[in-house]
Amino acid sequence: MAAKKEEEFDLEAALARIEEITALLSSSETSLKDSVKLYQEGMELTRKCQENLEGVEKQLQILNPENDDEI
Repeated sequence: MAAKKEEEFDLEAALARIEEITALLSSSETSLKDSVKLYQEGMELTRKCQENLEGVEKQLQILNPENDDEI
């Protein structure tokens, strides 16, 4: 088994980390090298969040196919 679906993605934790990254990137004390690493981490988290939300949307469409317009 694949480590519990890649250890169940925690959307709320990812969004909180993205907020932290945004604050760090806004800081003049963050070096260029660290900024690049933070940017890469933020983009990866953003991609994972998007994939997670798309999966949830598909599940909702399966559970409630009559209301596709409302999702």
